[in-house]
Amino acid sequence: MLITGCSRGIGLAAAIDLASAGWKVIGTLRGDEGRDALESAGVEVMRLDVRVSAEITKCIESLTKRHGRLDALVANAGYGLFGCFEDLGEDQVRNLMEVNFYGVLNCARQALPHLRQQRGRLVVMGSIAGRRGAPGSSIYNASKFALEGWAEGLSFEVETHGVRVILIEPGPTVSGFAQSRERGVRSGAGPYGDLTRRIETLHKDVFGKADPVETVTRAIRTALEDPDPPFRLLTGKQTRLQVFAHNTLPWKAWRGLIRRRLAHARVE
Repeated sequence: MLITGCSRGIGLAAAIDLASAGWKVIGTLRGDEGRDALESAGVEVMRLDVRVSAEITKCIESLTKRHGRLDALVANAGYGLFGCFEDLGEDQVRNLMEVNFYGVLNCARQALPHLRQQRGRLVVMGSIAGRRGAPGSSIYNASKFALEGWAEGLSFEVETHGVRVILIEPGPTVSGFAQSRERGVRSGAGPYGDLTRRIETLHKDVFGKADPVETVTRAIRTALEDPDPPFRLLTGKQTRLQVFAHNTLPWKAWRGLIRRRLAHARVE
């Protein structure tokens, strides 16, 4: 099994959890963060930047040559980007899409011939951000919305070859995401300064109630080990509640709810 983006957070926790369950796990890193923890848990570590197709080819060719097969890919590599759209730099937007969207597609493209041979699993790390838009997250939303549509369409294409596609959709999780996400180059200044500070106040509350990372690692286990897993796996009670409210409330009611929360957020 190959898991991308294992330096910290969900990827690190999932690699260690699955290795402890007896899976042969290859976890990828761009640098050295997380290496010691992975290797101590029996995870085989490989260097990989998912933005570079040649590195993906080399990684998958190397692991299949050593192990003879690839049963599953957990496409987890990604990162967050916070800020109102006009406060984001063009390079920031392009890089986010290269990692969060094209990086997943490029890994899947290289892995699928092997997954078809093994009738394996492709687990895609989506997000609640792929089910509803939120202020301050428009480009991150775009990357996850794109994954939603791609994964759903792909699932029909590959099921005739015995490959299952499963989309994991976490909400706020204790994974370091809030602390490590990149900020827009102009966030906090200009015409969106007040709105940005109000969003940050709401995020402090939301991430203060985040679900433990184990809620996501359990979902990944289900995606890999359940004989008939669902296509979408939401994690966290608040995540399910948000999706239900977004899908069932009239648009004006949902929009009003977001506006009221922003209006009542205290700006320090």
